[in-house]
Amino acid sequence: MTRALAALPDWPAALTESEALEYTRVSVAQIKEWRDRGTVRFVPRGRNGAAIARRSDLDAAMAAMFESSSSTGTEGWFD
Repeated sequence: MTRALAALPDWPAALTESEALEYTRVSVAQIKEWRDRGTVRFVPRGRNGAAIARRSDLDAAMAAMFESSSSTGTEGWFD
């Protein structure tokens, strides 16, 4: 599924867990793994204590995920 560029959201610098899931399109288990490893840190903010993570941390985690997958011999899978 693709969206027109104009329809894509302008993501904030910090995201809640549900926003992070939508932004990265990874599974809940992947977010949990990143949280458990300290790759992405969610910090409680606001009176309701909603946890937010920095978008830059999510970007770095995604980049690392793709870098590690390229070393597993997946080159050419999508050619």
